[in-house]
Amino acid sequence: MSYQINNEEIGSYISGLIEWKFDSAREFCKQYIQASGAELTEPNIQNMANRLSQIKKGSKAIQTYDLPIFSALLDVSSEQILSAGKCGEPKNNRMTNYTIAQSHSRAEWTAYIEDANKPILNPDEYGNTVLDYAIRFRNYDLIKFLISKNYIWFDSQNDEDYVLTFGAGTNMLRPNFKECENGIFIRQPDMDDLQYYLATKDQLRMYIISLAAEHNDLAMLKKIRARELPELYCKAHYLSCTCPDFDVHYNESMVSHIAKSSEKVLNYFTDPFEVRDRIQYKDGSNRKHTFLYPFISQLLDMLIENEAPFLQTALEKSIKHNEDTRKKLELLIKESIHNGCYSGDDWKTEVAFHENGNIIHFRDPFAVAGIITNIARATKESTNSQINRLIKKLNDLYNGMKHITEEEIV
Repeated sequence: MSYQINNEEIGSYISGLIEWKFDSAREFCKQYIQASGAELTEPNIQNMANRLSQIKKGSKAIQTYDLPIFSALLDVSSEQILSAGKCGEPKNNRMTNYTIAQSHSRAEWTAYIEDANKPILNPDEYGNTVLDYAIRFRNYDLIKFLISKNYIWFDSQNDEDYVLTFGAGTNMLRPNFKECENGIFIRQPDMDDLQYYLATKDQLRMYIISLAAEHNDLAMLKKIRARELPELYCKAHYLSCTCPDFDVHYNESMVSHIAKSSEKVLNYFTDPFEVRDRIQYKDGSNRKHTFLYPFISQLLDMLIENEAPFLQTALEKSIKHNEDTRKKLELLIKESIHNGCYSGDDWKTEVAFHENGNIIHFRDPFAVAGIITNIARATKESTNSQINRLIKKLNDLYNGMKHITEEEIV
């Protein structure tokens, strides 16, 4: 199989391997220097760190003298490095989670999945599953194969499942039955089952979002609900006044991949979306709340820093959401005063703003009405005066709602 040298792809591939195998890029640099026989001094570490940074960005090519050391430290072949994981045989020919995750052969994947002993279901001696390694080696082909064939899924399409994950699961299950007293056998899930792992770790979906954004795969992003968090469905309700912990889910690398993606992907991540509530109206329809991408503010900052062509559109869409939120919030407050729910400034006790996620919510218990949503802001400035005017407008709306209880609403 032939391939073309692409420094950016190689850099991204190496970056993923280092992130997975080493505690830090600096630790990798230290081991590189020791393996090369050079003296482990601070200037040597800094020089290597600077060169590695350029390699990871793709602005500098990896050198031939690097390959043996990179190969040994990252446990991949030189051909795998130069092809960014697309070609080359794994160092160990025995089929394991590690080797299958580096393979691009459907026949090998299928054989491993259909192995009677079901090794694919277990983490290996290092605690890593096939999915862990596939993400580490950026083997998007394997991940797409597993999802497209419904071997794994990240959305059960049942709101009742949306708590830790979106009901992620697998149909690759090992028979493990226990006989009950009445003679009926029931399957007992193992704690190391892939099913248990998928159902309790939304971080896997976050990693796949990065890969899908990198491949501009809008269909995949929609399929795995890439711009949502499971907690929006079980915690984001204005009547209970509970909010998801946005900060704990933030992944800078993931948002960075999104910021560098195509216009169609950025359109998806900057569009508002609706989240269904579990509360139903008399007609049987579910109550809904409108949100922006939970990390829209961080995304806007990255687009500003990148001077992205899509930045103006992203800011305009965020401004509109903030404007719409302000109008609805004011209307609900006025209606609550008019219907006698609150008098004077009593309504202010029902307005809450949370820095974690930039969430704002208000409720009118009498009318059983309210609003909960996140609003956008930007902390960076642009060299473009027109963009800065949009940033100011966005932030003025944000600050106005954040401090709305200091205003008089008539």
